[in-house]
Amino acid sequence: MTTKEETFYKKWEERRKKKWLYIFLHGTVYWGLVMAILLFLWDSNFKIENMHISNLILKIIIFGICGIPIGILNFNQLDNKYLNRDIAYILDGIKTLKAGKVWKHDNLIINNISNETLVVRNKLFWFNKSEDINEKANECFDAVLNDYQQIDKEPKFHEFSKNYNVRIQIFEVLNNENPLIDKAI
Repeated sequence: MTTKEETFYKKWEERRKKKWLYIFLHGTVYWGLVMAILLFLWDSNFKIENMHISNLILKIIIFGICGIPIGILNFNQLDNKYLNRDIAYILDGIKTLKAGKVWKHDNLIINNISNETLVVRNKLFWFNKSEDINEKANECFDAVLNDYQQIDKEPKFHEFSKNYNVRIQIFEVLNNENPLIDKAI
């Protein structure tokens, strides 16, 4: 991804949680208000004596209401772009796993070790020496399980993974040979 796309996806993750605020701002304010003011100025021929506040208010109301569908269309277009990026990335991951290679996704490393088992392990996790390793390992297991379940919600990945046993392994260090946790789910 380019840095522009990466920035978009990071920002959109938060913006999509506030759908109606986005629709109001981008449809009613940024589009509707601007169009209302421009049309108001155009209708008055840019002369103060031709400008009437009632005419401005009417245009703001009309273009504000008309801006809502425009905001919805804009939101849906960007949200589809965001959601399809994940689907394309997951489809590439499925191809990688079918080829017997390792797929790295966010904090996960997924490996098709046989035609029967997918091993999911943590990619990033560091333990402080002062912390209880077992407690942190359990927290990491829950995070990895949650991340895997998010991927498994994609129907195509779920269709692929249903034929496999899935094991989650938690390692203290990436190059460590013995997992702290190794559970089948």
